[in-house]
Amino acid sequence: MEKSVFLWFALLAWAGVASGLEVSVKDILKVDEYDRDHRPNYLGGPTKVNVSLVIHSLIVDESRQLLELSGDLIQEWRDDNVAFAGGSYRINSVQVPATANSAIKESLWLPDLHVSRQVFPTKSGADFLRIDSAGRIAWTQKVHFSFPCKLNLKSYPLRSHPCTLRLESVGYLSDEMEPEWNGDPPVVYSSVVVSHGYSIAKVDPTSKISLAPGHKTKRQLQLMIEVAPRSGWAVKHTVIPMVATVTTAYLAFFINIRGVCARVIICMLSLVTAAIFHESTYRKVPPAHDTMAIEVFTGTCLAFIFVAAVESVVVDVLGHFPTKGRQPLSPKRNSFALEPDLTDDHASSRGQVAAIWLDRCFRVLYPAGFLAFNAVYWVVYN
Repeated sequence: MEKSVFLWFALLAWAGVASGLEVSVKDILKVDEYDRDHRPNYLGGPTKVNVSLVIHSLIVDESRQLLELSGDLIQEWRDDNVAFAGGSYRINSVQVPATANSAIKESLWLPDLHVSRQVFPTKSGADFLRIDSAGRIAWTQKVHFSFPCKLNLKSYPLRSHPCTLRLESVGYLSDEMEPEWNGDPPVVYSSVVVSHGYSIAKVDPTSKISLAPGHKTKRQLQLMIEVAPRSGWAVKHTVIPMVATVTTAYLAFFINIRGVCARVIICMLSLVTAAIFHESTYRKVPPAHDTMAIEVFTGTCLAFIFVAAVESVVVDVLGHFPTKGRQPLSPKRNSFALEPDLTDDHASSRGQVAAIWLDRCFRVLYPAGFLAFNAVYWVVYN
């Protein structure tokens, strides 16, 4: 019985302390006397807001040309109306978890920074308020931004794409609120997780004055994020397979000109395989009039393979031109040989001589042309 009474009194004491703590925080900040409709220092000039950002993840949506950023947005400003005597309460700061139903958060003035030109509404998660005795307030928000990023499709996927995040006030003008990047560095991305196949090449935070409706100005924070595709991914999954198909088509030139079926089959299989890789380059990018860098490479490889198939047909046509006079018969030879037999029953025809000469020329011109194309291509696009 005594234990039950003791536990009951302990529970009542704990509830009283917790209730007193909530009331004491409101009393410390003087929330009941606070007017959130007036920004801090509204009679003495613009309210300065220091902004910093910690990026946790970055997703590149190629099909919709969007950049999705998740991280912590930290805003700091000074509000003398919530300053308190820290020595009297034996505390230096007050920490307030600013949940959706937080009475303290709803009672304080907060900056109205938002992402300009965002595609989807900003998603905000948990946030936290820290107020020190001098009236300095730090507001940390978990945010998720989605903003447009126009990809550089002409050099896709070999060069980087600059994307700009713009933060500005919804209503305050430049002479009312001055947001500024703060910190060294103001944007931290050392542990960021980026979309597969991409990396962050450069981050450049700047600020400028933007024009608002009514010939008025606003202070705008800009964050240029340069995302660079990993060229090794494109080389491994597109360039190397395309080079392999071109090389396979080249091997058809070493088959005997009588083996036209084998030559054409090799070329057609290479052509179909290359066409599949060529079409796969369009799956992640939106329809555009620009000719992509990877499209130039795959399209040229298709052209080389098509030329190899046409050459095989032309060689077969030349090899079947009629001969003059009757030629002695000779035993049949294998269709696969590096050099055709010049002593068979058709070797004396002009057409077959032309076919052999054309085949020998393509054995040299085909790889030479492909190597020359690669030399020019990688100099121009890399």
